[in-house]
Amino acid sequence: MKEVGLYQAKTQLSALVAEVAATGEGIALTKHGEVVAELHPPANQAPKRGCLKSAKFRMASDFDSDALGFEDFWPTEAKATLVAESKPAYKTKRKRR
Repeated sequence: MKEVGLYQAKTQLSALVAEVAATGEGIALTKHGEVVAELHPPANQAPKRGCLKSAKFRMASDFDSDALGFEDFWPTEAKATLVAESKPAYKTKRKRR
């Protein structure tokens, strides 16, 4: 791995990035002869979108199973027909021609 001083890296950053992109090999950045950072090309990963951006995102294996326990949130058929058949509480005037 090629070693470059921080001052040189600061002044020639664009050239170093182009070199890393061309060769695919990393560059070690040194300060007083000691490696303090490394410059590497990005890993080949598909871009993540939406909630999948988080590394902590997990989906349950049964996420598409029947929704048991949610029956109280939807009206039963008896309640639905009662609501659909009930008369409105208000009257509308019809225009006669």
